[in-house]
Amino acid sequence: MDIGSVAATPLAQPQASALGGMQDAQARVADASAQIASGNLDPAVVLDLSSAQVDFAANATVLQASQDNSRHLIDMLA
Repeated sequence: MDIGSVAATPLAQPQASALGGMQDAQARVADASAQIASGNLDPAVVLDLSSAQVDFAANATVLQASQDNSRHLIDMLA
């Protein structure tokens, strides 16, 4: 699954930042997964994989909160 390009959609700053963070975490997961699959069980690689998963989840939460706030603002203005 590819998250897509940040420049492809005009997003608000928090949303763009969260999306960029998710893309970075996705790339780190892919790199660490490839290293583990090739037999590199270095603890730093395993730790980077776990860290990237936490980073992805945190950025997904930021993206969801930003969307919720935008929705609430639109509801208030309507």
